[in-house]
Amino acid sequence: MDIVQPSAPLWLFKPYDVDAHTVYRELWSLRDIFAPMGDPAPGIVTTHDEFAISFTPEEAQQKVRALVATRSEEEARRLFRLCSQAQWSYERAKAELPEIDLTSATRPIAYRPFDNRWTIWNRNVAVHRRERATLHMQGGNIGLDVCRVVSSRWQHVFAIDLPPDDSLVSNRTKERGFIFPIFIGDHENLGAGFREFIDARYEHHYTPEEIFGYIYAVLHASTYRARYAEFLRTDFPRLPFPESADDFETISGLGWALVQAHLLRELPRRGLAVYHGKGDHMVEAVRYSPEEHAVAINKTQFFKPVPQAVWEFRIGGYQVLDKYLKSRKGRVLSLDEINHVGAVADGLAFTIEQMAKIDEAYKAAFVERG
Repeated sequence: MDIVQPSAPLWLFKPYDVDAHTVYRELWSLRDIFAPMGDPAPGIVTTHDEFAISFTPEEAQQKVRALVATRSEEEARRLFRLCSQAQWSYERAKAELPEIDLTSATRPIAYRPFDNRWTIWNRNVAVHRRERATLHMQGGNIGLDVCRVVSSRWQHVFAIDLPPDDSLVSNRTKERGFIFPIFIGDHENLGAGFREFIDARYEHHYTPEEIFGYIYAVLHASTYRARYAEFLRTDFPRLPFPESADDFETISGLGWALVQAHLLRELPRRGLAVYHGKGDHMVEAVRYSPEEHAVAINKTQFFKPVPQAVWEFRIGGYQVLDKYLKSRKGRVLSLDEINHVGAVADGLAFTIEQMAKIDEAYKAAFVERG
């Protein structure tokens, strides 16, 4: 019987590549790259998503009006599954919510990959808003949402331009997402030591966006994920930087294009997931047919074509298209949601292709050159 002797700093109860870990520990941690904000902060926890998270602004506001109209906490809890923790109070909510401007308090959040939702930005609705970080994600900023601890294969990263839910990339126990914005106010959220390193290494002052594009690309490189798989599960990612500025710029450009696609800002359209069939647009049961490359939402209506690789593509703990549609079970899809499914499918197809290009560039910079 093989005996595994755990040792610092990981204390793993299984063998791991000591040489790879030695190299990995010398790389730049996201903590140190995005240092000015301080300790990484997780995303929003509402404590009662049924009440606090909505598909439309109107639905979010109506829920608040319905709560305010209740005559007792018992009635309110029959209406919604509400927070049972001490941080939320029915009496306080009843007193304070009528005083807020519902229109200005209604905000979008990044709830799941490619699935933005709405909440009321108030402690009586979205209880834990983590404003030290989330306030920096309002107004056009871009950031990373990354898990610190992962129990499965590491693929737990997504670009955001809104405050994220803390289960944005996974709702598994301990796989909480943390926020790394590009900017803090008007200043770049890059540590002084890291900025000094990057400027000296390439003898050039790259913009925060160029650096962010590079980071996003590396985190999507299959070779990087495979080599450091064990270590990516135990703490925030650490990243290598190539010696060549040309390699940095190539990888950065590929990553920035992926960021834009994941934010659905600039996306090559391929005509995937076109909506077919007549019916009431109700999501009844989501079924995928690999033979027909089609995703049915009921007996008569479906999206096609959806390649199997696109259908099966995962970000963090979620199979993206499956999650998006199944979370709407029992709802009638709006025209915007129908069109959005096509955009997401196109985005995932682009992601698959772009990740292959990123991996080629990563191997050229770090594997083939030693």
